[in-house]
Amino acid sequence: MHILYVDESGDGGTAAGSSHHLVLCGAAMHEGQWRGLTKQLDEIQARNFPTAGAFLEFHASEMRTGARSFRGLPRPARDQAIREVYEVISKARGLTLFSAIVDKAAFRARYVGVDVYRNAFESLSTMFDLFLQRKQRESERVGRGLVVFDEARPSLSREIRRLLAEFQASGTRWAPLGCIIETAFFFDSRSSRLMQIADFAAYAVYRWYEHGDDSFLKTIQHKFDHQGRRVHGLKCYPLESTKAHSK
Repeated sequence: MHILYVDESGDGGTAAGSSHHLVLCGAAMHEGQWRGLTKQLDEIQARNFPTAGAFLEFHASEMRTGARSFRGLPRPARDQAIREVYEVISKARGLTLFSAIVDKAAFRARYVGVDVYRNAFESLSTMFDLFLQRKQRESERVGRGLVVFDEARPSLSREIRRLLAEFQASGTRWAPLGCIIETAFFFDSRSSRLMQIADFAAYAVYRWYEHGDDSFLKTIQHKFDHQGRRVHGLKCYPLESTKAHSK
């Protein structure tokens, strides 16, 4: 079974000061492969933040800006840790990334009344299910997938469960869901290095779309689901808002 760890960057709001883009990103890995990545991120903490405590939750934005748990920690150590996390993602065997980006103003102008979170999660679910179907054809074995979210936002958790049940029953607007099991699961991101990898991936995409900064994305772009030069795992809505990026 593959597990898709999902996190977001940006927000879905319309108030002044909210982001221009919402990014949902998923990091998929077979259930038996997570220990190696967890060990590598634990080692990054030990090298760069030896006095930070037993377990430091990695958040890309907080690490970059020195916020919250990273307040007072040296900038060189934070920058080095960020580079090392993205290198781990870049080289991780069996890790596949997916991201749905919504240009909120353009999307709402075209699709009046359609919720941006719904569109992003519908897209991400479809990408992951099509990936699982392809894996199933290649291996000639039944493949299933599980979707996991951070439990930090209970209201969003309820909505995600509702949406996944709806997509299971009637499919997404692109395809039926045949490989994702029937419910989403939620747990504390502080206990999962894989959820933190999803956070870093979402932040890399967000920095490119929101600020034109590809310094993180260029390191991990090849990890987004693709076949040859055809990229399946990186989609922007509406399509004309897609920002071309070359490696």
